[in-house]
Amino acid sequence: MEGPQVALLGLGEAGRVLADGLGPKVRLRAYDPAYPPSAPAKGPGLLDGLVGSNAEAVRGADVVIAVTTGADSLAACAESVPHLRPGVLYADLSTAAPGDKREIAALVEAAGAVAVDGAIMAPVPLRGLATPILASGAGAERFAAFAGAHGMDVTPIGGEAGDAAARKLLRSVLVKGLSALAIEAQGAAEAAGLAEWFWEHLVETVTGADERFVRRLLEGAGQHGVRRVHEMDAATRMLEELDVPPTMTAATAATLRRVTENGLPPFPGGDRSP
Repeated sequence: MEGPQVALLGLGEAGRVLADGLGPKVRLRAYDPAYPPSAPAKGPGLLDGLVGSNAEAVRGADVVIAVTTGADSLAACAESVPHLRPGVLYADLSTAAPGDKREIAALVEAAGAVAVDGAIMAPVPLRGLATPILASGAGAERFAAFAGAHGMDVTPIGGEAGDAAARKLLRSVLVKGLSALAIEAQGAAEAAGLAEWFWEHLVETVTGADERFVRRLLEGAGQHGVRRVHEMDAATRMLEELDVPPTMTAATAATLRRVTENGLPPFPGGDRSP
């Protein structure tokens, strides 16, 4: 097959989708210690290009795409570095902290390769190869050009390694925080015998949200902070009485208490005074 040689590190949910999408378009080698070449294939398209080591995957590659867990990203990079040829793109798409992304970039660049910090910004199974990805670091523009030529959706944002990761993790603070809050609230509603009522209220609140609603969330906390602290302290006690751990509720009270002392963080058009 003509086309670039691509190494794919990691065959979790995202890695398998990328493997299936890129496999027909590039010369693909994929490695994941959980998928030795002798193991039975697990899932569609796994995988003609499966190899038995990191070195075998990345040696001679034009582009390396690492989709490991964030916890494994540094180790995968360190294992790859001795086998990278000069100028190869090393795109780390793991959900790792910005500091880890900068460390990965330093390792890659010390080997004469070019680093990309990639942040996957939506669930990969929903959009497949076209899942939106932000890219920062020295190789962001090159990676976006490669991606666009092969059906991927990569947007270079400028900046250094870690900048794309920061955007991803800020989104995670919001979305995963909302998820945890909904779980805690729905559990408390179940314990209080109000699960059906609360579910309807939750759906109505979320689906009706707009910018005006979001501004009210922040501005209301600034204007009525003391009263809201007392309200959330009462909610914390209620969850304790229901034997529901009030992790998010107690954290909300603590955050609102800080707002009464320090004011709101800056936001467009907002007043941060306590």
